[in-house]
Amino acid sequence: MSNAKYAEILEQSSVPKKVWKTALYLRLSRDDGTETESNSIASQREILKEYLKRCPDMELVEIYSDDGYSGTNFDRPDFIRMMEDVYSGKINCIVVKDLSRFGRNYIEIGNYLDNIFVRQRVRFVAINNNYDNLSTGNNVVSNLLTLSITNVTNESQAASTSVNVRGTLNLRRQQGKFIGSFPTYGYLKDPDDKHHLIIDEETAPIVRMIFERFIAGESIIGITKDLNEMGIPNPSMYKKQKGLNYKHPSGRSNDGLWPDSSVRRILQNRMYVGDMVQGRNTTYSYKIKQCRAIPKDEWIVVEGTHEPIISQETFDNAQALFNKHIRKSPKKNTVDLFSGLVRCADCKRVMNKKTNQHPYGTYHYYRCVTARKLKKSACTNHTIRIDKLEKAVLLTIQNMINTATTMSELLSQINNNSARKKESSHIENALKSQVSEREKLVSMITDLYPDWKSGVITVDEYQMLKERLNERLRIADEKIASLNKSAEQFQDGITEENEFVAHFKKYGNIECLTRPLLTELVEEIFVHEGGDIEVVFKFQDAYAQVVEYIELNKQLIEPEKPTKKKKSA
Repeated sequence: MSNAKYAEILEQSSVPKKVWKTALYLRLSRDDGTETESNSIASQREILKEYLKRCPDMELVEIYSDDGYSGTNFDRPDFIRMMEDVYSGKINCIVVKDLSRFGRNYIEIGNYLDNIFVRQRVRFVAINNNYDNLSTGNNVVSNLLTLSITNVTNESQAASTSVNVRGTLNLRRQQGKFIGSFPTYGYLKDPDDKHHLIIDEETAPIVRMIFERFIAGESIIGITKDLNEMGIPNPSMYKKQKGLNYKHPSGRSNDGLWPDSSVRRILQNRMYVGDMVQGRNTTYSYKIKQCRAIPKDEWIVVEGTHEPIISQETFDNAQALFNKHIRKSPKKNTVDLFSGLVRCADCKRVMNKKTNQHPYGTYHYYRCVTARKLKKSACTNHTIRIDKLEKAVLLTIQNMINTATTMSELLSQINNNSARKKESSHIENALKSQVSEREKLVSMITDLYPDWKSGVITVDEYQMLKERLNERLRIADEKIASLNKSAEQFQDGITEENEFVAHFKKYGNIECLTRPLLTELVEEIFVHEGGDIEVVFKFQDAYAQVVEYIELNKQLIEPEKPTKKKKSA
């Protein structure tokens, strides 16, 4: 009879799912020698445990390991012990890294998969071979494994080794471990951990300078020329100067000069914000060593693995500039103040800069050239003088800065209101209750196994309770996360750290426009026929959040007290 503490959970009506009693099998032969680190017992164990974490229907029973035994026969101590546990019913699922770890005698492997495991109803999974007899079925693998021994040549061994290495390397990539031979420019390998990157204080300032100049309006070509004029060696030459055996993939000789492509790669490299980005290239196969690019959505990215050289905000501002049509004067290294930002309000195309010289002065304009270059009926000849545009945009930004300052003051009043702080107590009480419930669930889950072993609950009840308690624990964790978020909002609300408020307020009383200011605050500027302009600012979502927050809490804002007039004597 089951313990009363589980009664309420057991009363739930549901059909328990099958849980596979799983064995992890590891093998390394002395014949394998030092072929790859990927075949080490430790590496196999790590890969199998990671796989098991993704399989809620598998429960680890035991790990069996034959270290130093050949795969050409099955006379191995732990393999024999594992099969005894299969026959006794202790395990009914076996997971291996790949078929070669299970064995290299393909005739015997076929006998196990097509005969013994079928009769014993054993599930068998070979991760790197993408084989699972639960879903693949037995007929498919029969053809694969009834190959004669003479067909298992050195070439097939090389292909298997290639798959093994890639499996291990991909696991390390997914864990955020750096596996490259040479660190990204601006970083060094940590002497205490070769899979971790630390900042190179010699080259990191150059990376920061490249980002700062690009955001400030300098062109990529201009930055490239400056780097070369300053005598700074390019990344490839820097590696050679440090004694690294680095060869450029193109094979060309290195004169130490920066190409513009290197500057562009740095500006688009997410590694500099502290995220590990790997798996961007691969070889076609173990035979063809030529590299091919991997689509960006298939790259392996792990956030926050090392110290950033630049902020996320700086990186985002740089990427935003790449999406704009930016042009510079052939005689200047810097781009124009409004380059890439000014668009026609009707056709939405970027407007071109034009200069008109008159006896009474020189004037610079932005004009829409759609009608002249594409089709007369496509648009009209929108124009605006740049000096007038600059004054209008400056006034608009000044107004937005004033708005941000006012919002900041209102936010302070709301968040410091005593009545609002009291409201958060309800959420805090709910949070405490949910945390207490979670602790109770964890305690029950901890007691499950001892209660099963001591006979308090049956094996069926154990499996059912484990599934239901874990589901309740998941729901409790979701509720706690939601309540924590609500508690933070009630405690602090939207503060002056809001993106819109923070970005605009910091500029204070500006007197003129700069390229960095525009690229940080302005998304686009639309010019209407007749010269009217519309400035589209960034951080619109953040602005809307502040407006909504202030509207919802307007009752907490103290009205301005009228100034009392002094009575005349």
